Amino acid sequence: MEEKVNALMLKSVDYADNDKILTLFSLEQGVISAKMRGVKKAGAKLKFAAEPFCFAEYILTGGNLKTVTNASLTDSFYPIRENIFKFYAASAATEFVLKFCPENAVSPGLFFETIRFLKSLAYSELPPDVLLLAFLLHALKEIGYSLRFGDCAGCGEPLGRVFFDFSTGCGYCENCRTESSVEISPVTYALLRKVSSFDLGSVTEKDILDLGVADNYYVRALKLSAKYLRTVAKDEPKSLKEFLKMCEF
Repeated sequence: MEEKVNALMLKSVDYADNDKILTLFSLEQGVISAKMRGVKKAGAKLKFAAEPFCFAEYILTGGNLKTVTNASLTDSFYPIRENIFKFYAASAATEFVLKFCPENAVSPGLFFETIRFLKSLAYSELPPDVLLLAFLLHALKEIGYSLRFGDCAGCGEPLGRVFFDFSTGCGYCENCRTESSVEISPVTYALLRKVSSFDLGSVTEKDILDLGVADNYYVRALKLSAKYLRTVAKDEPKSLKEFLKMCEF
């Protein structure tokens, strides 16, 4: 039986002499695996469909392990490969999906957030760290681990000093702080609050300039998001670690 899925290529591994096993993130079926025959041969017509960040309509056949029989390219997001910061930011996003989106779990919200992120990353000059931060905050919400950046989660009063609890994903005032909370910069907290409201499909350079914060605060905010992932999900994308290292170099 033949079926069509709109999917993003997340990962490929070699299989046999000339084949690959692809991990695809599809709108219709979530994360799925599929085999591509002969794709490692010189001149293989579907070689593009096994490339990182390929967004295409894949035609599949078969049972438990499906086979890709054809593909029609929607977008390759090619400029991502020409910039190492964009590449690692994109890799962090696709690795996030691999780690935290269960196989065959349909997640249209996360799918469209990922596509919007890659499109902005590839075709705009917006800073990759800002875009990645916005993606992570939206993606965490989609998998059920929302971070909350309002007033004190205890008493509801506006925050002066901010004490963030990574187990609850909330900020507290000095009077309500929990034993496990740590003090963070109010600037970082405010930045996270504002970036969490960004629409990746329409964010502009003016939106980012209006934030009025130094670049190092975006790195701090990304580190906070990574620590939150380690706390609640017990893992984080390795590409995110590498991206943060590059930002600090």
